[in-house]
Amino acid sequence: MTSFLRFTIFAPLASWGDPAVGEIRGSWDRPSRSAILGLIAAALGIPREDDAGHLRLDSSLGTAVRLLAPGTPLVDYHTTQNPKASVVKKGKPSTRRIALALDEPATALSRRWLRQDALYSAAVWLRPNATIVLERLTQALQAPSFTLYAGRKANALGLPLSPSVVMADSLAEALRDEPLLPESFTALRPREGWGMEVAHDACDGFEPALVAERSLSRRDAAPVRSRWQFSDRTVYYGRIPSGPSR
Repeated sequence: MTSFLRFTIFAPLASWGDPAVGEIRGSWDRPSRSAILGLIAAALGIPREDDAGHLRLDSSLGTAVRLLAPGTPLVDYHTTQNPKASVVKKGKPSTRRIALALDEPATALSRRWLRQDALYSAAVWLRPNATIVLERLTQALQAPSFTLYAGRKANALGLPLSPSVVMADSLAEALRDEPLLPESFTALRPREGWGMEVAHDACDGFEPALVAERSLSRRDAAPVRSRWQFSDRTVYYGRIPSGPSR
């Protein structure tokens, strides 16, 4: 059997990143690997500039996300003003306020996609060369060092993560259980029932036991957080076979 750290992610608004082209800032329909590891890193108190700490976390954990409820999309038309690069380079202002006063700022327009009222069940497991233990991660998610949010700082979490370590023979078994939600949140359940699709990393030493669907490549692995650089990885999709929850 394999130990999995399982937790639930819900936020009234969430944004999980996608390739940003021009003014379009998309969002994946579920948290990416980098989002899950970023959440755990924030809980552990690993600062963004600690590249070695993020790489240790990346090499230690496999990740999976079950899309329980996709929510609905929302587009935010976003306007920002920033000092021109030439002005900053020449004037070396000490604050943003001073930089904006030096010259007419450049205006940037963007459309940012978000997900409303989406719900996910996440699981992580230790890879063979792991340098951490799941119990330490559980404690950190229960009492995080930094504020946790759903992709962007403005996207506060709407429920506690409720992390727990479970033993299971497969990834499907680890993520099969229905979420335990307050009664007021039962309206999140889609009419056709909770989603059964899981996006996951390659499983190390255990079977996913999912009905395989497809795979794709995403650039959200081996992070260099200080420069927002990531490498490609293969994401596998599968469905939890029908059967009773534990």
